[in-house]
This record gives sequence, C-alpha cells and structure tokens, in this order.
Amino acid sequence: MESVGRYLNRERELRNISLKEISTATKIRESLLRAIEEDRHDLLPSPVFVKGFLIAYGKYIGVDPSDVVLRYESDLKELDAYEEKAPLRPRRKEWNRGFLVGTIVLIVGIIIIFNLWRMPKEQGEHAPTRVEETPLAQEQSPAPPVVPKEEDTARLVEETISIEEVPLAETTVAETMNTRGETGGGDLALQIKAVEDTWIAFQVDSDFPREITLKAGETFSQRADEQIKLKIGNAGGVNLIFNGEPLGSLGDPGRIVRLSLTKSGYEFKTRDEFDVPGSRDEPTPADSQ
Repeated sequence: MESVGRYLNRERELRNISLKEISTATKIRESLLRAIEEDRHDLLPSPVFVKGFLIAYGKYIGVDPSDVVLRYESDLKELDAYEEKAPLRPRRKEWNRGFLVGTIVLIVGIIIIFNLWRMPKEQGEHAPTRVEETPLAQEQSPAPPVVPKEEDTARLVEETISIEEVPLAETTVAETMNTRGETGGGDLALQIKAVEDTWIAFQVDSDFPREITLKAGETFSQRADEQIKLKIGNAGGVNLIFNGEPLGSLGDPGRIVRLSLTKSGYEFKTRDEFDVPGSRDEPTPADSQ
C-alpha cells in the first residue's frame, strides 16, 4: 500500500493546492504538513495528534479522512515491525564493543594500581628525609546553576508543542463521559442536563467544533467569552440553563435545533445562518430550522 505521505502529496498536487493554503485553513504548521508528506515520523508528535492532523488535511483537499487514517496506521505497523527486527544484530555488536572497552579499562586500571604501589617504595629509597608541607587544595565552590531566561523557556515550550498543532477532539468521534465538569472560562455560562439520550455539537468562540453524547441524567457545563453555538439532536431530551436562566422547552423529542448564545441573550438559528460541523448532519423531517 502507498504510504500516507506519498498518497497525500499526490492528491494535493493533483488538486493544485499548496501546503501554505492547507496550513492557513487548518491551523497546522507547514513544517508538520511537510513532515507528514515526507513520512518523517520522527519529526511528528504522538499518533493521537497526527491522526487529528490527517483528518483535517484529508477533509480540506477532499479525500476520505478514514482512508488517510488507515494508511497512517498501516505505516506505523510496518515501522514497528522493522524496528523490532533491526536491533537484533546491532545489539550483538554493542555487547562485543562493551566487552572490549571493559577489558581495556580493567587492564589500564591494573597498570595504574601497580605503578602507584611501586612509587612509594622507590621514593622511600632515594628521597631525602626532609618532608616539605604542601598546602591543601582550595575547596572549589560549585558553579551556580544556570537558570534559563523567561523568554527562552517560553520559546522552548512553544517549539515543543503549539496550541495550533493540537486540534480539539474531531467531530467525527463523539466524546463519552459520565458527569462532565465545567470547562473553559469567560462570562458566558451554560449548563446542560440530559433527560434523554442525545448528542450535541457545539463551538465555543473561535475554537474547533466538538461533539459530545449525553445519556439520561448526565450533565455538562461550558463557559465562553463571546458566544456558544449549539446543534442539539434531541431538542426534547435536554434542559438548558444559560447564565442562570432556564431556557425552557427547545422543541419536540427527536427534533434537531440550532442555537446561538451570546452576551445579549440567545436565539434560534436556521441551517443557513450557521452550521456547527458534526458527524451527524443528516437532515430529518423534523429539522425545519
């Protein structure tokens, strides 16, 4: 099977799309996109993050994200199999080299001990009886520890992992938790309590969209600075409290509704006004808004 890097590079060039264009749209650094196309796994973060990058990359250029992830997993299996076999011979060479070094060190040590044992005896036969006092060596104070500058520390942290390189959970995978604690910060506060099983896609300010699945009795809280966009798959299955005020009935059970929560209040939105991306975007007869 063609590697994931060669596959994405070929599909991207067929569509005449630049890496810079993909980086701008997906917020993934261009250097990471180039490492993906060159199959440089040693320059990439953990597979969890790489899969998120691949899904965003595939969606943007118009290829099946699932196929891209399968190719990546296949590459990882081949790489693991190679690494398991490759170290067998070098390990033997490393053992032989270590044995040789140890033998040399042992011989040198024996020679040094023998010379040290002979020196006092020879000096006792020929040295004068007067013994001069030698000053004790000055105790050297340990060098102060090197403390990195604040800007250097910030730069190292930023180079190690950037917030733009770690997309939030992809909307193709629903989160499953028991009771959600409050997440995020800001002046807007939203509490959701499920009375029936339902899925919810939401977007906080300008963050990546996310999707959760709530079971009956579970709760979820979220805070934001400017706005929260919601798409609820079962309007009659949840109760919402926004900034301490219950929102009341959102609609009939099984109906999909969309809401926009801002500092000025909340309002229902139609599909054309905004659409929070989600993995369950199929229209239903009840989805009139």
